[in-house]
Amino acid sequence: MPWVRGLLLTALVVATVETGGRAAIAQSAVMREPVYRELSKAETAAEAGDFEEALKVLGRLEKMKDLSSYERAQLYAAYGFLHFSRESYRESIDSYNRVLEQEPLPEQIETSTLYTLAQLQFQVEDYLAAIEHLDEWLGRTERPGPEAYILKGQAYYQLERYRDALEPVKTAISIAEATDRKVAENWYLLLRVLHYELEEWEEVLDILEILVTRYPKREYYVQLGAMYGRTGSAERQLAAYEMAYLQGFLERSDEIVLYAQLLLQAGVPHRAARVLEEGIADGRVEKSVANLRLLSQAWMLAGEDDQAITPLTEAAGLSDDGELDARLAQAYGNTREWEKSAEAAQRALRKGVDREYAVRITLGMALFELERREEARSAFREAANAPEGRATATQWIRYIESEQARLAELERSVVTP
Repeated sequence: MPWVRGLLLTALVVATVETGGRAAIAQSAVMREPVYRELSKAETAAEAGDFEEALKVLGRLEKMKDLSSYERAQLYAAYGFLHFSRESYRESIDSYNRVLEQEPLPEQIETSTLYTLAQLQFQVEDYLAAIEHLDEWLGRTERPGPEAYILKGQAYYQLERYRDALEPVKTAISIAEATDRKVAENWYLLLRVLHYELEEWEEVLDILEILVTRYPKREYYVQLGAMYGRTGSAERQLAAYEMAYLQGFLERSDEIVLYAQLLLQAGVPHRAARVLEEGIADGRVEKSVANLRLLSQAWMLAGEDDQAITPLTEAAGLSDDGELDARLAQAYGNTREWEKSAEAAQRALRKGVDREYAVRITLGMALFELERREEARSAFREAANAPEGRATATQWIRYIESEQARLAELERSVVTP
């Protein structure tokens, strides 16, 4: 509604309802025709974007000596709106402050001006003044809407007074719910950030659970999962990531990898392997050494050693670390591919590994199955040099020697007449 007609409507309401001790104010809330004409001219110029002309008209009106307090209040309100339209917010504040200086002044105009000032003061980052005027406005208003409380909460947030901001934001949400109004999404976001700054994690979780229910978005599911992880709720964290994954909200490589890790922790390795495999195939998961290693681990934990070989081979080819070749040697051993197991173990030893004795035992076992017994015994002897591998390696050496003795005896018995 244009500002002149809006102000006149306010005047009409006040003049109609005021009685008794407010009669003097009601009688003064009358605008003379010449004043109305000048304000209308200023409004027309402002609507056309000719702010200079509008200011000239208001300047002429301001020079009139016999303006009533009500007419002068309307004049300064017009100035305030005009400066606001020009984005001259501090001048607008000065003008609306002059509205409040007029006496007598209809209460409805005074109250609405207080709220306008609060909004403008928030705009120029004078948050304390905005809160002060909001408190005064709230004290005069019987049934305030939620927006004023949100504005107050935002002002406290800007002042980093997070605890003070909680009550008005919660009040705004309560008013909206009580009047069957939809609670704005950003009100919950403001409440969430307040609890986050106060490190009230359970309250943050409560808000995020509301957000994923009422405003299901990728960011809320991911944040909810991360917050469950922060509070040690592993099962709920997995559930949040499962819902996000099913809705296609997990887009980044690290998110999908984390989901797979949660599946592994929950004892669902086959699902973890499938998730990683699909992510690598469609490009959402980076084909890195770490991710390929995780994929192979998932397949091995799922008892699918043959499935683990491909990612292990790729990872080993990308890494200078022999550990992956050592795992590959074990996987080939589990599938009884002894030649490949021996080759992988030898690559691991060339690259270097931490538990060298274990790789030499794996190598010895592969060589034994390939009937390369002397090479196998040599591998076991080297493994026996490490205290951790001595017992196992010694058993294998004794077994090889007993097998060689048995075969020699068998050979002699065959050739003897």
